[in-house]
Amino acid sequence: MQRTTLGLLLLFTSCACLAGNDVWETLFREKLKEANAGNSNAQYDIGAMYQNGRGVAANRDKAIEWYRKAAAQNDPKAISRLNLIKSNEQRFNKTLASAGKGEVESQYDLGNMYIEGVGVDADLTKAAAWYEKAASQGYEKAQYKLGLIYYEEGSTKKNLPLAFKLFREAAEKGYPAAQFYLGKMYASGQGVKRDYEKALAWLRKAADGGFNEARRDMIDIAELLKDSPADRNPEPVKAATPDAKPGATTAQKSTHRYTYENLMLASWNRDDQPVAYLPSAINNCRVENDKVVCFSDDQSRDTAAGTIKYKTRAIVNQLSQDGSFEVVYRNLVIDADQDAAGKKGGSEEVIGGTTTGSGKMNYAVKTGWGKEHSLQCKFQDTSTLSCLKDRTHAFLLQSPQALAAGK
Repeated sequence: MQRTTLGLLLLFTSCACLAGNDVWETLFREKLKEANAGNSNAQYDIGAMYQNGRGVAANRDKAIEWYRKAAAQNDPKAISRLNLIKSNEQRFNKTLASAGKGEVESQYDLGNMYIEGVGVDADLTKAAAWYEKAASQGYEKAQYKLGLIYYEEGSTKKNLPLAFKLFREAAEKGYPAAQFYLGKMYASGQGVKRDYEKALAWLRKAADGGFNEARRDMIDIAELLKDSPADRNPEPVKAATPDAKPGATTAQKSTHRYTYENLMLASWNRDDQPVAYLPSAINNCRVENDKVVCFSDDQSRDTAAGTIKYKTRAIVNQLSQDGSFEVVYRNLVIDADQDAAGKKGGSEEVIGGTTTGSGKMNYAVKTGWGKEHSLQCKFQDTSTLSCLKDRTHAFLLQSPQALAAGK
């Protein structure tokens, strides 16, 4: 497995920006070499990638073939996955029969199964068709899911006005997830005329309904509403960048107390454990113009949804003279324990259809890029950072190296 990790890290560090498909395709090639050499863990991973269409076109038959190879070596994950596939096929056939009789919940469930590739190959068009059948009967969950299909960036079916209509129908019935997206659309002016007051009202309804993701957006909208009407739709302003910007003179650099080099030379820990979103012992970082870009090693985490395996990609920017800066990061989930992730009781409010698991929220875990997180951090001194995650959770990071050096 070490060879795979190194190969992926070399890919990460070879260019400034990589599409998600490039990551998966390279990972698939590396895993396939190990799988053909008889590595049962890699055979299982190849099966999972065929099943989920990661780095290769989705192919359930190929997935089953590789799972069987791993199971023949008594790989417990592969054996469990094959049993799950058989169970899901039975569940799909039963759901299909009920949906064909017009049962609205079965139509909705069938849409979910086509989206997730449960018991059948994933098929966005067929998922949308079954959601449409349920939505036409006024089923708010289906209206929301169909709205997501029309809302998502990169979707072949993107249609913002239609997404707005569906979100509004579900939101007016009190569905918190739809209220959240309706608020986002009013705030961004996508698919509807921008209206911060309506955005805030719908986000508040979503938050009151238990959709906590809405609270971060409420803070941003509330700040905009404090401005005068003429300033409510400001163009984004690029923050002044300091010392690491190409062409800066020595005199210019010396005016800034903190630099990206301060970040790079440290190894940041939280509660004595290295973090994945800043330079540390578990990632690889580099300075790119006015940013620091980091890619982590393989990580794993036990959640209420099961054990997940993932990497983290982070971008650090907007470092100012007072030592404050922004970190934006996302997790790339390589594999999840679908046996556990598919259990009933997990929330189906998966933002945008792809997110990392959270034991606290009990979200179902899916492979792929997770939602974006933001940190607002500031140097307390060269060995200590104070950070605020998603505008809600504060904590400290420390650098043992800087402390040892007496900085």
